[in-house]
Amino acid sequence: MRSLLRASWALGLLATALAASAAQPSSGAYPIEDGLAATVIGTPAEYKADLPEGLDFEVRSLEPLVERDTPATLRYARPLQYLRVTQDEPAPLAFIIAGTGASALSSKCVMLSRALYEVGYSVACLPSPTSVTFMLGAAEHAVPGRMQTDVRDLYRLMGAVRDDLDDETEVTGYALTGWSLGATEAAFIAKHDAQAGEFGFSRVLLLNPAVDVWASVQRMDRLLADNLDGGIKGIPAFVARGLGGLRQLYASGDPLRFNEDFLYRAYMSQSPDRADIAAIIGLAFRLSLANMAFGADVMTRSDVIVPRDVELGPYDSLDPYIQRSFEMSFTDYIDRLLVAYWNSDGRNVPRETLVAESDLRGIRGFLTGNADIGVFTSEDDPILSDDEIAFLRDSFGERARIRPRGGHMGNLSSRNTVSAIQDFFSP
Repeated sequence: MRSLLRASWALGLLATALAASAAQPSSGAYPIEDGLAATVIGTPAEYKADLPEGLDFEVRSLEPLVERDTPATLRYARPLQYLRVTQDEPAPLAFIIAGTGASALSSKCVMLSRALYEVGYSVACLPSPTSVTFMLGAAEHAVPGRMQTDVRDLYRLMGAVRDDLDDETEVTGYALTGWSLGATEAAFIAKHDAQAGEFGFSRVLLLNPAVDVWASVQRMDRLLADNLDGGIKGIPAFVARGLGGLRQLYASGDPLRFNEDFLYRAYMSQSPDRADIAAIIGLAFRLSLANMAFGADVMTRSDVIVPRDVELGPYDSLDPYIQRSFEMSFTDYIDRLLVAYWNSDGRNVPRETLVAESDLRGIRGFLTGNADIGVFTSEDDPILSDDEIAFLRDSFGERARIRPRGGHMGNLSSRNTVSAIQDFFSP
């Protein structure tokens, strides 16, 4: 599964060169009009915020928070790590929760850490509960997806991070943010903390949250199912077509670097079908889901992907299990792994309960009545419906910043977005 994750990045970046039509840049406004394209391309260089370089980041390793044997094939995901950067003077500490499948070392963690550090925060970035690292070292239940247990695990990890701070690091308060699934989790953590009272977050910012997690991931499933010719078996042809679309860029003689500038250059010069972009997003999501499903199945011996009587060694071929993992839709994951797990060994949690627990509409009263919680998103975010955008606008009022374009996290590192984030967290 390690190679599967690496392939997900390579495939997403290569195939993204197949893009749709672009808007012409204008006076600082985010330039990409299509929400799907914005999601995979991100922010071009000339629109990015200028943030401090050379910060003293530390990758910290923690002792496991749960007792669990590490299967040989998952040893790559040890130890449990988080990323931190601390101020020399007394300062508040901001926690950042990574999005689906992401580790604490992701580029978004680094960028957000730099942005918050610049306005006076020490920062700790945490891995997503859907990452194998978290599942191994921090999850009481190694099948991610039940919001209340994932939130309790994150809250416990925050306490461990707080306890891991150096004696000379003086914390004057706490703040919280996260992106995508991490943003949804941040909302539920804020509600949990309102009762538990360990942190008393002064500011909580939700960046492109899912409103109804299960509805959002089913939209990602449909992007793949509806736009990839031949379904899963059509992937080789899809990749070959993406590689062919790069020939013009290779021919330019410029060094080829897979970054947001390269993707934007491809976006401005190519004009293939918009369905390719939708397929890219669905495919990237499916790769993250496959990694999570494989890890959950191996750790719990669920007998869905790897037969219960098979003991995989660190050098055994994973090809048949990668195929099975990748063929699972999110509905399959819910029914065959998540629901099955929570209805085994004496547990009895209906599917409807698991789904409802991950819907922000269930805590609307808390969100509406808490002036310290804000939300940033885009009207063209493909994980949201129009009704869910309306819910965020109505629930948060003036605390909602909903831009007309930017897709899902595409405008996160833009000057306008970073400035708004810093303003939100400034005293």
